Amino acid sequence: MKKIVLLLLIINFSAAFALSPSVEGEEEKSDDGKGKIKGVVIDEDSDSPMEFANIAVYDLADSSLVTGGITNENGEFEIDNITYGEYYMQVNFIGFDARNIKGISLNRENKTEDLGDINLSASAVALGEVSVVADKAAVEYKLDKRVVNVSQVISAVGGTAVEVLENTPSVQVDIDGNVSLRGSSNFTVLIDGRPSVLTGSDALQQIPASAIENIEIITNPSAKYEPDGTTGIINLVMKKNAMNGLSGIFNASVGTRDKYRGDFTLSYRTEKFNITGGADFRDERGKGGSESRSETYSGDTINYLNMDGTRWDIRKGHNFKGGIEWFASDNTTFGLQGRIGSRERSNTGGGKTHAFSTVNNGDPFAELFSITEETSTRTNDYYSATLSFHQKFEGEGHKLDAMAFYSGETGDDNEIEGEIWSDENYEYDEQNPDFAERVSTLEGEDEREFRFQVDYVYPFSENGQLEAGMMSRLESEEESLDFRDYNQETGEWVPNEQFSSSTDFSRDIHAVYTTFSNKVGNLSYMAGLRGEYTLRKIDNTNAEAVSELNRFDLFPTAHISYPVGDNNEFMSSFSRRINRPRGWDLDPTPNYYNRYTIRYGNADLKPEYTNSYELGYMRRFGRSYISLDAFHRVTNNKIDRYTVLEDDGTYSLYTDNFDKDYATGLEITGNVNIKEWLIINASTSMYHYRITGSLDEESIDRTSTNWSGRVNTTFRFTDNSRLQIQGFYSGPSVQAQGERKAMIHSNISYRQDFLKKKLTATVSVRDPFGTARYEAESYGDNFKRWFKWEREPRVVMLTLSYKLNNFKEDRNGSRGDSDGMDMGGGEY
Repeated sequence: MKKIVLLLLIINFSAAFALSPSVEGEEEKSDDGKGKIKGVVIDEDSDSPMEFANIAVYDLADSSLVTGGITNENGEFEIDNITYGEYYMQVNFIGFDARNIKGISLNRENKTEDLGDINLSASAVALGEVSVVADKAAVEYKLDKRVVNVSQVISAVGGTAVEVLENTPSVQVDIDGNVSLRGSSNFTVLIDGRPSVLTGSDALQQIPASAIENIEIITNPSAKYEPDGTTGIINLVMKKNAMNGLSGIFNASVGTRDKYRGDFTLSYRTEKFNITGGADFRDERGKGGSESRSETYSGDTINYLNMDGTRWDIRKGHNFKGGIEWFASDNTTFGLQGRIGSRERSNTGGGKTHAFSTVNNGDPFAELFSITEETSTRTNDYYSATLSFHQKFEGEGHKLDAMAFYSGETGDDNEIEGEIWSDENYEYDEQNPDFAERVSTLEGEDEREFRFQVDYVYPFSENGQLEAGMMSRLESEEESLDFRDYNQETGEWVPNEQFSSSTDFSRDIHAVYTTFSNKVGNLSYMAGLRGEYTLRKIDNTNAEAVSELNRFDLFPTAHISYPVGDNNEFMSSFSRRINRPRGWDLDPTPNYYNRYTIRYGNADLKPEYTNSYELGYMRRFGRSYISLDAFHRVTNNKIDRYTVLEDDGTYSLYTDNFDKDYATGLEITGNVNIKEWLIINASTSMYHYRITGSLDEESIDRTSTNWSGRVNTTFRFTDNSRLQIQGFYSGPSVQAQGERKAMIHSNISYRQDFLKKKLTATVSVRDPFGTARYEAESYGDNFKRWFKWEREPRVVMLTLSYKLNNFKEDRNGSRGDSDGMDMGGGEY
């Protein structure tokens, strides 16, 4: 790491030296006869910078094209390496009148022509009559985050945020929709920078992709953000409409084998108010299959347990949302947003179990055959409300934001598992089944959370600002678990106190933070520090005493960005983060999977602390780019699960803190516009992973080299039709007691626009080759276990989307701002 930092300093020093003024007497020797032209392109109506404006430089003598370029996100351009001479320039942007600039002269006395602000005015032609077909980049890079433009991922149409993330750099999605960020599922989900009533993959699986403007991937957040999550933050930026009047979007999807989704969003805006509302629903049925093989060793005897089964996974849910913004003045805004919804997940399935033993690999004996049956239904009702206040002060960027957030969730999980003895053909008396075992569990939960946050930003110079804030977060949760055994003789359920419990959980977190950012020459930097006080209490009926955690933590952050010319940029960052154990991990009550496996929580688990370092380089080629990101992550108090084979042949699963784990790697991402009709976005990541610690005084130190790759290829046949092909691969990785196997899958999608892009039809095929599967293996001195899960392949989805008012501004009305809605048409 020291060598990498030293290399960055050398590069920065070299660049600074190269850009420094020449001393008198050396200028003539270093004069290469070249000059440059720079300036800033501004939208005359809104006084905002224009990104991707086209710059063309012509020779004054014969009007031949000499060179050109495009503006960056700040509307800036700088075109260098231009031979001394006389030139004129033209500035273009779709929907705006072209601007010609004459009288440009480059010579030894005027090596740099600074044109200052160049204003473009909107074309007299109504925007509604202009065909705007330029695509946004699928992934854009900022100082401290990556931005995924949802409109460019057409395979996600009709899906959820999970489908958007399937081909996003740094993100992996398994076949069951579980998301991990740089190999870890410990990340934080925010919605418009605010907490979500749902967490992790659950939140991402519930939110329709059509409601999302973009997704921000923040792997090293600044001190402004909460430090929860080992690998960072996934922030969903929802669509907003900045135009006056009524507008909206309607989506409906249907898929093979009973899959239905729908949602709508409406917005009505006046000069003083902006009112939004919407709803979505989901009703999907999916089929999957699993296989498991288990071996236990006792002297010369090997005991085998083979299980195969199928499972139907049914997911339902509905959600209503609404909000109002009151623009009390040009500088003061009040907002109130609310969300209420329900979700349900049901699993039904059955399988075949074959248990037997061998001695010295001889013939099997003590053979047993059985049928397993499982039904479970989990329902959750949730709600949240956010009250916000925004105040602007004199000076650009000088503001105060305050937010109060309250959420609640109640739910229960009812599950029945049974194992029925059968013959070797897996047949049994259905009228009078002989149960080897039958159990029932009923879990209940009631969660509450309140947050209050204030942020203040003071820009003390053109490039520098000081930001400070505070946050209080109060969480409480009550859980109950009722476990019952089935009495086959009486047909009654009998309570089992051994596996029943109740838990009261509370956690209060109070934080203050500050960040300082500025610019020295071309070097932009940000430094921050966050302090948090945490008080946690767990009271469980099966525990001997109340478990408490009382501590204060500091979380420093740092970010650096250094551009070299218009097309090269170096970035570096550091952050310290925390992964707090979930209630599931802390609950010491035995959780009964089946008569072969029992899981135990650990009320004494400590939080994980992660130090994360990143170093990046990005090179732009017009609207194409390639980036290289090196990262190093060290996690202390690593939380992991391990398995113990008990004397009676059952497996016990435990969770504990191990020593550390390390991840050091390189990620390469490219977005290449090969032709106007062909765009390729691809990335590959390779990192060395190491976990250290001991189990039963035996070392579990293990290492692996992990790599993954993805490619997203888009073919534009016409302005209204395009085809997208996606592929994803994740290599194997080690765990504390085993390894996860490699995984590969793909998607194919086609989109067609109608009625001037007001109506869009999208057809997608998920996993067309049936290769998606999850496979893992674990082992110890006296056991070995293997598991494989496959989801339903070749799922075909048809989605229809209709845009009310097409979310485009009318020149006869008021202009929108840069936050105007884009509902997936790919337009600016």
